[in-house]
Amino acid sequence: MKIAVVNTKGGVGKTTTAIYLATVASAQGKSAELLDADPQGSATSWAEIATEGSAPLPFQVSPANKITLSRASSSDITVIDTPPGAADIIQAAIDAADVVVVPTAPSGLDLQRVWPTLEAAAHKPAGVLLTSVELGTKLLELTKEALESEGVFVFENVIGKRQAIRQSFGTCPTSFFGYRDLMDEIVEVTK
Repeated sequence: MKIAVVNTKGGVGKTTTAIYLATVASAQGKSAELLDADPQGSATSWAEIATEGSAPLPFQVSPANKITLSRASSSDITVIDTPPGAADIIQAAIDAADVVVVPTAPSGLDLQRVWPTLEAAAHKPAGVLLTSVELGTKLLELTKEALESEGVFVFENVIGKRQAIRQSFGTCPTSFFGYRDLMDEIVEVTK
């Protein structure tokens, strides 16, 4: 299964989500790989730093372009990390994916960029993943209701605002902070 992690806005947790999903897949005994389609190479940098720190990621991270994204994969799970903006590479990642995960924080500015992302992914199964969430707040409830009232699929699992997630760059995650449940949900909704 190919999972594209896409949002045309930066800073919403795309790379973190991609790394955690691939790590969870590996922890579940699946073969996984991450295709880094972001020219900034954040996922590639994450993998390099983790390797230098003697705790390498349990999957391969490879730079990707429009051609490599469309190739078949021998891995059980391929996660595609994408750049912000309206680049052709985003559409290529969506087209190559079996499912699209759209991470966003529950703030007005972040939510504005969800709509063009969902439009680009209209031909694929897609869902919004709420990240950097303060659990149990009215904002979380209102955000979910607003998206769902527009017919948007919102993943039941949300990712809480946690310092440990923010500090995990360049490490091999060992705690999954809701990403394991998200992976299970992705598998379930794509059956």
